Amino acid sequence: MVASSLESLRQRRLERAEAVRRIPVYARTAFSAACYACAILAILPIAWTLSLSIRTNQDVFSNKVLPDSFRPQNFIDAWKEFHLAVLFEHSFLITLGTVILSVALSVSAAYGFSRYRTRLSEGLFLLILTGLMIPPAAIILPFFLTMRQLHLYNSLFAVIIGESAFALPFGVLLLRGYMDNVPVELTDAALVDGASDWKAFWYVVLPMLRPALATTALFTTISTWNGFLIPLVLLANSTTATVTVGLQPLNGQFGNLSLELMSAAAVLAIIPILLVFLIARRYYVQGLSAGAIKQ
Repeated sequence: MVASSLESLRQRRLERAEAVRRIPVYARTAFSAACYACAILAILPIAWTLSLSIRTNQDVFSNKVLPDSFRPQNFIDAWKEFHLAVLFEHSFLITLGTVILSVALSVSAAYGFSRYRTRLSEGLFLLILTGLMIPPAAIILPFFLTMRQLHLYNSLFAVIIGESAFALPFGVLLLRGYMDNVPVELTDAALVDGASDWKAFWYVVLPMLRPALATTALFTTISTWNGFLIPLVLLANSTTATVTVGLQPLNGQFGNLSLELMSAAAVLAIIPILLVFLIARRYYVQGLSAGAIKQ
């Protein structure tokens, strides 16, 4: 039974690949051109920031596309002057905690919504999805007051709770779409062999969800690392600030504008998330493509 289910899953993936190959060449060319155009628009701000990060202060305001100077010392100065080591540590702890908490809750909820469907579960699923339509700014005030009453204000754990709450709807949506493509016969075979629901989920379903889990973790990592509003409201001072909150006052104090140091710090802040994306890009593509098609 298990072998036939796996073979059926492979056959469906081959049919999807064949359907993509049947798309006309001109349509694929137009789509590729649009993707390249979007990529260029996304890369231009990063390239300009990188150009500013290696200039001297005088060269920053020269309005030249290519820099006349080359000063890599800006990265060292930015790292020391703005205490980026501490900011990176806080952002890393918050991101790691958010990814672990949100992915664990998302995959558990997605398994329940996928395998045990009732009117109540479908209603709860739709209720969770409304979180995708609620911006953080709409509920940040009551969330702030709740954290103060729980004596969690100015703690990294409060930010982890807030970021996880906004990451859960997307995680549940993506993982349920992927889990719907996992044959029910696989878990049924495990149950027939004497496994409990938990063991069937842990040993049969979860290993097949690695691409989707990686995609969910990657999206959560990006959104949490770049999060600004929740850390800004819930963290009181620089001793607990994150990278995004710590960089916002770098636009100069007492009239001293250091765009080259700001740019250098921004480039350093991009590097960790870029490395994570490059490492997980294969699972990212697999997870999106598999979870996007409903059988």
